[in-house]
Amino acid sequence: MNPILKSNGKSLVQKANFYYFRISNLSYEETFRLLFIILASILSFFVFDALRFRSYLIMTDVPVISYSNFSIMLLGLIIVHYSKWAVNYLCRDFVYRTISKQYQGEFRDVRVKKILKWLFDGVYYSTTSILCWYFFHEEPWYPNGLGGTNYTSIWQDFPNMINNKWVIPFYMIQTANHLYALIHLAIKRKEVETKYWEYMLHHTLATCLLIFSALYNQFRFGIVVLGIHDIADIILSLSRAQHDLKSIKSLMYIQYVLLLFTWIYTRVIIFPQIILEAIMHYQNYPEATWGNKYLIVQMCILFGMHLYWTYFMMQIGINVFKKGKKYEEINTYDNKEILKQGRN
Repeated sequence: MNPILKSNGKSLVQKANFYYFRISNLSYEETFRLLFIILASILSFFVFDALRFRSYLIMTDVPVISYSNFSIMLLGLIIVHYSKWAVNYLCRDFVYRTISKQYQGEFRDVRVKKILKWLFDGVYYSTTSILCWYFFHEEPWYPNGLGGTNYTSIWQDFPNMINNKWVIPFYMIQTANHLYALIHLAIKRKEVETKYWEYMLHHTLATCLLIFSALYNQFRFGIVVLGIHDIADIILSLSRAQHDLKSIKSLMYIQYVLLLFTWIYTRVIIFPQIILEAIMHYQNYPEATWGNKYLIVQMCILFGMHLYWTYFMMQIGINVFKKGKKYEEINTYDNKEILKQGRN
């Protein structure tokens, strides 16, 4: 063998081994950062593809969402911001007095902010879950597993717009909430959030899924994904807040079981069924091929994150119920302030 070729071959193998070692030894946070970079690197392509498909629909006289409708997102951002302010104003003193005494000094202030956020999320997701079912449960693309009554297919009547007056205002305000979370994370929490890239990936996925599905006339996907996520988020948010507000231990256990059941039912059973149907009954609409595949890939990544979080939830249950460990020591998602205090 040519010595040069042999040398190049060894060099390629060494490089391959090096990158394999690096990737296989990434931490969770480094893995989420890598996935975020991959996602961000292909976003621009799908922005142009979405705009191209939108132009195609206009030329073929298929109704599309007006750009002016996106201004509703601005109203949504204002509603979300001042709703959060109202919750903080009304509940801050109560939370500060009631919160567990194990939080002291600056850790107490940080914890109060987290609990106020969870209280807002609980109220917000309760409202959106009720409205989502009320507005859309009779639509032929709204799954029976979420309370739908006339389900036929997630691709029903694509690429036509949905003939329901509540679609655009509901969709834009929901998108505004996810966009608000993304902006707040990037600006306010970058230096303090230990799971920054995990949340950045999730918030970016959610926001992009909603915006791109709107541009592709795929409101069906977006609304179903919102309906699936919001239900479990009600219990997740309120149970997080309740744990620190002089919680009753038996109630915490009931909440955990209810959360695990709701989470697995909606995000691990119903959600992959929707993805599988989207793939198996894929509407081969040539002009939307890349866009629809991209939405499916986004949902698959989101489902992977669901499995990741489900694993951690089950680990918490095993360690608390079976091994008798303290909830505060196991749940590093919600109790980083306690762990930091212990080290200081």
